[in-house]
This record gives sequence, C-alpha cells and structure tokens, in this order.
Amino acid sequence: MRRSVLSAAFLLAALLGSFAAFAQAPAAAPPVKVDKKGPGPKSKEEVQAVTALFQSQTQAPDDEIKAAEALLAKFADSDYKAIALEIEAEAYLRKNDNTNAIVFGERALQADPKNYDADNLLANITCASTRDTDLDKDEKLAKADKYAHDAMDALQAGKPPLFAKASDEAWAKTKAGVEGQAWQAFGVCAQVKKKYDEAIEDFQKGVATSPDHPDPLLVIRLGRAQLLARKYDDAIASFQKVIDLPDAPAQYKSIAQSDKDRATKSKPTASK
Repeated sequence: MRRSVLSAAFLLAALLGSFAAFAQAPAAAPPVKVDKKGPGPKSKEEVQAVTALFQSQTQAPDDEIKAAEALLAKFADSDYKAIALEIEAEAYLRKNDNTNAIVFGERALQADPKNYDADNLLANITCASTRDTDLDKDEKLAKADKYAHDAMDALQAGKPPLFAKASDEAWAKTKAGVEGQAWQAFGVCAQVKKKYDEAIEDFQKGVATSPDHPDPLLVIRLGRAQLLARKYDDAIASFQKVIDLPDAPAQYKSIAQSDKDRATKSKPTASK
C-alpha cells in the first residue's frame, strides 16, 4: 500500500520559492497478484503493467508517465486506473508542469472520487499557487478547501478495496500521511488569507499526525507561519526542532538554520 507523504523535492522547491508544488513521494511497490474476482489485475500482463507503474515511482518523471500511459492504453478499465492517473499527475508535478498535474489529478478523481492522494495533490497545488492579488482568490481557496476536506472524508470509508489486505499499521501510516497533507493545505490557504494564527494551528495539527517522525518541511512551514505572526520564540523553536531531527536531510537542516537565523535577527531587542 502506498504511503501518502509529501515529496521532499517539491516542498523544498516551494520553500525556496522556485515553484509552488506538492506531491506524494514514491513508496515501495506493493506486491501485485492476479485477482479475477475481486479488485485487482485480471491477467499476468496487467500484473506486469501495474508492477512497472509502481516501480516507476523511483525513476524519472517521464518514466512514470510512460508506465502510467502504458497501463491505461492496454487496460483502460483497470482497477488501477485512478492510481495510474494520480501517479501521472505527480510526475507532471515533478516536471514543474502544474497545468498537466491538475488535469491528471482531476482525471484521477473522475475515475475514483475517493482518491485521497489526488484530492491532496490538487488542494496543495491550488493553495500554493494562489496569490493575494488574484481576482478569483476566494474561489480558488474555497476549491482547495473542498479538496482537502474530501481527502479527509475519503479516509472515513477505511482501506480502499485494492488495499483491503494491507496491515493495520500500514493503513495507520497512510491515514497519518493523508491527514498531514490535508492540514498542510488548510495552513497554506490560511496564510494566503493572512490568517497566521489559523495557519499555525493547521500546521500544528499536521505535525501532530506523526509526532514520532514529523515531516521536517511541515515543521519549517509551521516555523514560518509563527514568524509571520511575530511569535519569534516559537518560530525559533520550530526551526531548531528540524535542525535536531536525526533523520532530516542535511539540506532541510540548512534551510531551518537559515530561517532560525532570520527569526533571531527579527526578534525585537527588547524581547531578548
């Protein structure tokens, strides 16, 4: 079962300001077997196509797109259609092509309205690409809010049929990832509205979905919201948390250190 977590490459790019994009990171491909009665591949050939699709998530975006298109071309009614379309959306996101990412994300939802990965992808892209000066800002943010709520609601149905046999532990991790992404979308939308206290609360809820292994980039977002709210000590503490995370990539620690230095310099002298 795929674990829904944010792609480090895209969040990093968003934090650095190169582009605003979000996606799920590739996970280990689950075992795929022929299942002629229940949901799943109906032939050995489809098993091979689905396996290739999952394996492509560790490869380049064009390889993901090629694998998704190969599956859809040969097995148009595959039970994995929505997953293939959502993976293709992620691939376009990796190519900095938000337009096609949205197109394929929406197609994934048409194939499966309860595809929480597609909901979160669309929610985060929409929030992150909305500007305060956009004439349709309110409409965009309302749309993003609905996507994020739909992702949360989809979890209430339990494990998707394709992954009904996944372990409870795997499902718990997936739920945490989905919820974390949804709260992140809520937080980014709140920031666009300049509701920084609300953004802080949303990011905190996102971090709390995985307290033992917090997403370092989500913690950085929390720190930046706290900095915007002029809660300097809280922001410094959040950035320090990332610096202290043993498994956080060095590049994220560097970002957190730069942000911490900025927060320290911004802190009023009288408060020191």
